[in-house]
Amino acid sequence: MPTRAQRPRLPETSTAQREARYAWNSGLSGTPRPAGTEGAVAACAAEECGTPVTGRRPPADGMVQVTGAADGAAAHWYCPVRCAAIARARAELRAIPMRPGGER
Repeated sequence: MPTRAQRPRLPETSTAQREARYAWNSGLSGTPRPAGTEGAVAACAAEECGTPVTGRRPPADGMVQVTGAADGAAAHWYCPVRCAAIARARAELRAIPMRPGGER
C-alpha cells in the first residue's frame, strides 16, 4: 500500500464536498483579513492607572488594587480589565525564584 504522501489527492469538486467545507468554515471563504496594526502594548488612557496605593480609597471609580509580588513590591491601582491583568501577570512572574546564574 502506498504511503499517504504517495497517494493522489482528489480535488474538491463535488457539491457535497463544497457544502461540507463551507459548513466547516462557518461560511467563511476567500483570503483571511490581515493582522491588526495595533501593537500588543498600548498606553492606558486613564491618568490614575498605575499609581501607588497610599490609602484605602482608589484615586478614581472602578480602579482595582493589585498587590505586588512577594519580593516586597508595592501595591498599585489599575484599570479593571487589561491593565490589572497585565499587572497581576507581572507580579506572578516576579514571584518566580531566581536561578543561581541570575536567570528565572
